Amino acid sequence: MIHRSLITTTCIWSFYENSILAVRHVNSIFGNLKAHKGLVYTPDEEAQHFARFEEELSIQSKFISTEDMEVLYDETRPAIMQSLVDEINAKQNTWTASAEQEKFKTSSLRDAKMLCGTLTRDSNDKVVEKVYAIEELKDLPTDFDARTAFPKCSKVIGHVRDQSACGDCWAFGVTEAFNDRLCIKSNGTFTKLLSAGEMNACAPSLKDPGCRGGFPYSAWSWVHDEGIATGGDYVPRDNMTEDDGCWPYDFPPCAHFFKDPKYPACPKFARVNLRCVSKLRHMMVVYFSDRYFMVESVPYHFSADDAKNAIRTDGPVSATFYVYEDFLAYKSGVYKHTSGSLLGAHAVKIIGWGEDGGEAYWLVVNSWNEGWGDHGLFKIALGDCGIDNELLGGTPKV
Repeated sequence: MIHRSLITTTCIWSFYENSILAVRHVNSIFGNLKAHKGLVYTPDEEAQHFARFEEELSIQSKFISTEDMEVLYDETRPAIMQSLVDEINAKQNTWTASAEQEKFKTSSLRDAKMLCGTLTRDSNDKVVEKVYAIEELKDLPTDFDARTAFPKCSKVIGHVRDQSACGDCWAFGVTEAFNDRLCIKSNGTFTKLLSAGEMNACAPSLKDPGCRGGFPYSAWSWVHDEGIATGGDYVPRDNMTEDDGCWPYDFPPCAHFFKDPKYPACPKFARVNLRCVSKLRHMMVVYFSDRYFMVESVPYHFSADDAKNAIRTDGPVSATFYVYEDFLAYKSGVYKHTSGSLLGAHAVKIIGWGEDGGEAYWLVVNSWNEGWGDHGLFKIALGDCGIDNELLGGTPKV
């Protein structure tokens, strides 16, 4: 148990006090929580955790409860710790974990949770179950990769985006899958990127939409109702060209808390939402003529085998799965949940499937940039973490 006398002292201490006593208090509190939780750090991990804990503690109100103190300690620890990586690699041999993940180099567990902004549908949400005839499923190949199956669209399908510090994975998964399907439907004549930024701002999600989370099934329906404009990765306004489309992504790749030579510091995106407007970041492309629509009013919902057939005939599908702490450390192999607590739900696009060492897997493109995982992609065992539960797609109008 945590020493209540220490925490009680903390609860009546003013965290705005700037003195040697205040520094000693933080050190004592951190050390007590470290002993209670039993975390095993590398020196760099402990320094990062203490700095983030101290910073977050300094902006709290004057009083903080014991329970809130423990939560703060848990959420400010490094998103990936070497001790967890070692545990994962010792427990199983289907996949390899690594702490060397550019996306989470300076991130806390709270930062990682922010990225998991997908809300799962309930039984009242409208979808159409797409069921193929048994004959169509008989010749499904053991391995399939949409990048090689549709070579004219390989660059679009294999493009890895970066959602930055925003929880709009729900917009990325749907935008990317529809983008691929539009390219394939056009026989490779449409190779522009579509705008996840516009979907973030305009598709129905939460009361405070966008970075706080949203629903993939609603995003698919929005493409039918309103259409989606062009716009790829983040580009500084002064550097935009017509090739960047109507609404390039609004947020740049960024680094959390500590300075990073490659990326600027992350703003507080969790508290920011984009406005849905017709005056876009880049007006060289006309907004109302630059829109692409889905035929169906609601998305198709697929079983695993039906999704495979849909991918090989029409292109990638969006998927939702539950993210646990160990997934952040994925580097290669077929991921199967091994260790760590639940962080939230995440949306991605599935571009294929296969088998590795007898493990059947989905081949998936993530939106955490190419510095994460297997160059931005990962393999996950079929059915693991609920990934087979919400496989969605739709037909582009061409």
